[in-house]
Amino acid sequence: MNDTAIAWCAEGEAAWHAAGYAGLGRRWTSDGTLARGFGTHVPQPFLLGAVTLARGALVPDDVPGVVCDSFAELTLPGRGAEPVGHWMVHTGPPPAVPRVPGLTVRPALTDEDVSWFETIAFLAADGAPPGRPGELHPAGSQHLPGLTLLIGEIDGQGVGTALSVTTGRVNNIGAVAVMPAHRGRGAAGQLTAAAMAIAPALPAVLSATSAGRGVYARLGFSEVGRPLHHRRD
Repeated sequence: MNDTAIAWCAEGEAAWHAAGYAGLGRRWTSDGTLARGFGTHVPQPFLLGAVTLARGALVPDDVPGVVCDSFAELTLPGRGAEPVGHWMVHTGPPPAVPRVPGLTVRPALTDEDVSWFETIAFLAADGAPPGRPGELHPAGSQHLPGLTLLIGEIDGQGVGTALSVTTGRVNNIGAVAVMPAHRGRGAAGQLTAAAMAIAPALPAVLSATSAGRGVYARLGFSEVGRPLHHRRD
């Protein structure tokens, strides 16, 4: 494993959580080795409680929710560990991808756009809409520093989503989700490439599902490791 590349992935994951916590009005901090949330629970099920940013990070017992052990090295009392996701990295210019006929990708610029983004993302990922308006990305999220929410549409119909969160070192790609009726046609690749183009000079990083690894590999991403998620027993 390449520790530098894993650290990039961890930084990107933490940056996305920092934006998520900030949008929901919750506290998230980083000391350079551990980024974490506070409170008795995480504010939304998609969010983690902490992300390790370096080897040897110390994780306090009061961290809520799931701890992402980026380097897959920790044993945390009272928590069971399982590998979840695949750290993947792309360096160099964004790839040229075939365009899906009629598919346009645009950023969410208004509160209405943010609501539309969240509806598409939830439906594409889980088949159900958000449980409440702004459950993960509330109104105003389009103004959070470094965060870009992207909406894919064909003739005004929601096709899929992606997002980019940039730091000074990495461009974290997330929320790549495509509605079932549009899968297998290249929409995921076009959405991912659009998110990479937000900051083309930065390494693009992401956590891929097992099902999505092939899509990202075809776009030139390389797998650099697998984080562990530590959940309370």
